[in-house]
Amino acid sequence: MAPDTAFLTPSELHDAVSTNTDSHFKPFRLKLANGATLTGLPHVSSRQTYNANPRPLLIGIHGATCSAYTYDLSPQYTGSTYSHMFGIPIIAFNRPHCLDSSGWLVDRSSQEPNKPAFNDEGGASYFENEGLWMHEYILPALWNEFDESSGCTGIVTTSHFMAVPITIVAAAAYCTQTVRERQYPWNGMILSGFSAQNTVHCGKVSAALQTDPHREPHEMPLGHDYRIHIPPFWPADQADLMLGPQGLGTDPNLRTLFQKSTTPFLTGKVSDLFGWWPQNSAQFKASITLPILYGLGEYDWVWQGTKRNVEAFCAGFVNAERVEGACVEGSPHAIELGACGRGWWIRCCGWALEVTASAAMRAMRDKPAKFEQGERTI
Repeated sequence: MAPDTAFLTPSELHDAVSTNTDSHFKPFRLKLANGATLTGLPHVSSRQTYNANPRPLLIGIHGATCSAYTYDLSPQYTGSTYSHMFGIPIIAFNRPHCLDSSGWLVDRSSQEPNKPAFNDEGGASYFENEGLWMHEYILPALWNEFDESSGCTGIVTTSHFMAVPITIVAAAAYCTQTVRERQYPWNGMILSGFSAQNTVHCGKVSAALQTDPHREPHEMPLGHDYRIHIPPFWPADQADLMLGPQGLGTDPNLRTLFQKSTTPFLTGKVSDLFGWWPQNSAQFKASITLPILYGLGEYDWVWQGTKRNVEAFCAGFVNAERVEGACVEGSPHAIELGACGRGWWIRCCGWALEVTASAAMRAMRDKPAKFEQGERTI
């Protein structure tokens, strides 16, 4: 009989995955407009680097088997370093159904195990449901909570792995609204750890999960609910997924941290990944007008880390203001945790500052004419 760990207190869930003993993030807990609970970690730097104005609110959206704590794994691997370096706030939230953030299947934010879950929002899939939650409830709540206190002028999201299609769904809904309809300003999207073509190795290991669901009790993440979650990857595969193969140069201590911080993975998301998303992704990508920065690790465990795969993924954003994509040589699935991690973080923060300033310039009423538009005499 599998242990019943589905209903734990919020503090037990957070203690289970928190790994940074010297964290500079301060947990938050918000009520969304639909009554749901959202939890996460903010780092709002008081430092005003280069008098940064306009200033982005950088929002981290974690992938599968992860949580907001992925952005704060240890004193050496934490987004707070770059928040302070650039003087911009970084907010990471626990996605619906993760830890004690509410979801439409279960609501672990409640102390009542039998409390009914929130109804879905009418989406045809898990990806669509969560994308609508993000656009209609989560991003507006984060903007209202942190924009004035942090002096920000717009949101830039950075999404990893399974958060990528969800963010694309949310961005498509945002971009099809009029300016007056929008509840928050979204200035750009950073996407990583997701692509078009899987590795053969990923396919084999994923198939094995279905045929051999047995795990030792200590390998089951706290909060795992056998009704809605897929059995977790074996610990070695989980480490390889995030950090790449042994010998790649990633910090070996991270493998232990990830084994501790693993969270449950919704079974329905797997079905969406291989079924619903390939059939519907084109329409959502084509609706997006926001600028996009995209990175895929050369040693990605899930996706083929090739220039061809990067081009295939980026090709669908036909109406985006700009799309910058690259295969990051020598990097694992989680680029920010590999040898290029510091450079990736710095690039993401700089890009966020850039597109936020561009958005502010675009909104100016009295912009000067371009040189070729003005009259000049020689």
